[in-house]
Amino acid sequence: MLSRPVLRAVQQRTPLARRGIVTYDFKEKTPMPIRTNLYGSALLNTPSLNKGAGFSREERSIFGLESFLPYDVHPLEKQVERAYNQLKRQPTPLLQHVFLASMRDQNQILFYRLLQDYLKELLGIIYTPVAGEAVSQYSNLFRRPIGCYLSFPNRDGMRAQLEAHLKSINIVADVARHHETTAESIDLVVVTDGEGVLGIGDQGVGGITISTSKAALYTIGAGINPNRILPVVLDVGTNNPILFSSDLYMGWKRTRIRGKNYDDFVDSFIKNVRDLFPNAVIHFEDFGLTNAYRLMEKYRSKFAMFNDDIQGTGAVTLAAIMAALKVNNGGSLKDQRVVIYGAGSAGMGVADAIREGMEVDNGISQEEASKRFWAVDRDGLLIESMRPKLRPNQTPYARPDREIKEWVLENPELPDTAQLLDVVRNVKPTILIGTSTATGAFNEDIIREMAKHVERPIIMPLSNPTALCEVDPQDAITWTDGRALVATGSPFSPVKLPNGHEYHVAQTNNALVYPALAAGAILSRSKTISPLMLKAGVDGLSELSPALRDSTHALLPSLDNLRAVSVHVTASVIRAAVREENATNETVIKIARGEGEMSLQDYIKARMWDPVYRPLELVD
Repeated sequence: MLSRPVLRAVQQRTPLARRGIVTYDFKEKTPMPIRTNLYGSALLNTPSLNKGAGFSREERSIFGLESFLPYDVHPLEKQVERAYNQLKRQPTPLLQHVFLASMRDQNQILFYRLLQDYLKELLGIIYTPVAGEAVSQYSNLFRRPIGCYLSFPNRDGMRAQLEAHLKSINIVADVARHHETTAESIDLVVVTDGEGVLGIGDQGVGGITISTSKAALYTIGAGINPNRILPVVLDVGTNNPILFSSDLYMGWKRTRIRGKNYDDFVDSFIKNVRDLFPNAVIHFEDFGLTNAYRLMEKYRSKFAMFNDDIQGTGAVTLAAIMAALKVNNGGSLKDQRVVIYGAGSAGMGVADAIREGMEVDNGISQEEASKRFWAVDRDGLLIESMRPKLRPNQTPYARPDREIKEWVLENPELPDTAQLLDVVRNVKPTILIGTSTATGAFNEDIIREMAKHVERPIIMPLSNPTALCEVDPQDAITWTDGRALVATGSPFSPVKLPNGHEYHVAQTNNALVYPALAAGAILSRSKTISPLMLKAGVDGLSELSPALRDSTHALLPSLDNLRAVSVHVTASVIRAAVREENATNETVIKIARGEGEMSLQDYIKARMWDPVYRPLELVD
């Protein structure tokens, strides 16, 4: 996976999760040299090896670079300072995204180091919300390709197309002599069909930007080697009229294929990836509603894959809930009453994650766990008489019609329809989750009604961006007299408690979970990513909650400490894979069982790829 032991193993044991504190410092490592036969401009034009002004005097002499670079040598830290200043001079967030993409194409190390040093500030530029605009403008902004484009009209040549990428990767490995890239060189495939992009819908071939952005976060978050990640877009057409009307659109201008043709195309992709990259984890990203859940259920038991929109959102939300329950003196997950407003793929993914958590932690059946949920959509509470029009991922949560017959409803003229306030008033939920993108849906009446019946209500308006949030955290705190435990999908500044103190709002950012989840599966070479592994990742993250030290602190750790968080969560995932005999990497199995010469956390750290300049050696 992640860099092979070209880095000195970190032997000093670091105490993890001690009262929520975890550390990671790549400076503990001694970078080993890279041998390459590239020379002069060819070296400068190879992003994975280019150091720009960072080449040492000796390297400039050996590699014939003296006339290609200004005289002064600038260390990486100074280059980061310059790059950051250049970035800040870009007049719009979109142009900042373009600037970062250009940097990635020129100097890989500088790109990742800049992101790592300014992650909280730049996350919204490299990913949501700015990545959404970059996706929609993909064909207008196009400069050079990155990633793998698999188009339906070229489906018969898919294997050869993937092999071409493998050859390209191996050429880079050969000239760089990394000793990190082999014929089984891909650890992770991030794939989208561009139909359900970041809440803006069908963006066709522009979806490749989501795959590349997500790939970057894997490297920043969990140290997965960027040269061992393959971003992919499956171009199966588009139903977006704006793209159809654009002469500059670069994708296949046909309506989206459906049915058997679509399934056969995806099956062919999966088969070829599994043949060529047998150890790769496959990450499904931003597939449309009709396919996301269905494909996840089809493949999840066959190989190591997951859907971040469904499982990643669910996992990080559950981690915040588990932390909140600990703050609430350890209430059981199975005893919660969960109302979810917004019954799309994200909302149902959150429900599935919490339900699976109940099954794993409390040993109850899926049917029994489903009774703890009330899902509300634009048509009201999901009930059994709606089954003909419900999607498969919604049907387990449909309530019996007779249930609302016993309720006094806000609108008696619609006796068969229970709206959100009706549900909150009658169910008395302990947890209220919003994935509706309906601004202000959790109004004062709803929040105060919930707070009447629960000492410390858990309120989670998860919709992105901030403008679509179901309730402002300050209002949630005010309307509950400071008793609410709040987590949001968007970042918010601290809010004021009634006593004048600050309350820190957790952001349920998927990046806290999915990089470590994939890293755990890659390192352990897990056959699948199981519910037990997902729950282990959830528990590992919740153990690091700052709120466990002070209930006014956030329910989840900050992105500032993402690498360190990922070390702990990855270890939790690996231990679960070993415990259920899902892991196949014998070295990792022994270390996880305490039979190795280093701790599991130290092993994970040593395998992480870091954005540092490694010494170069010229070979023939």
